Amino acid sequence: MTTMNERFANVSANKTVQDVGAAASQMAGAAGEQLSEAAGQAKQIAHSQLDRLAGRIRNKPLQSAGIAVGVGFVLALLARR
Repeated sequence: MTTMNERFANVSANKTVQDVGAAASQMAGAAGEQLSEAAGQAKQIAHSQLDRLAGRIRNKPLQSAGIAVGVGFVLALLARR
């Protein structure tokens, strides 16, 4: 037979575990929301940078092609090694 103190300790421990579980769940939810927001911001930045790059390519197509050829040449040299 369990004593009153043992029962109280079990109830108290269960409440503490439930409280910790609830707090962890809330923290995980908040972290998920922050991660989702950060991903959205990163997506917006990526789109704006892509639009900016596309604009530069349209404004200076020959220079852009020359840069692409140069970068390709350097990467080909590095790949051979």
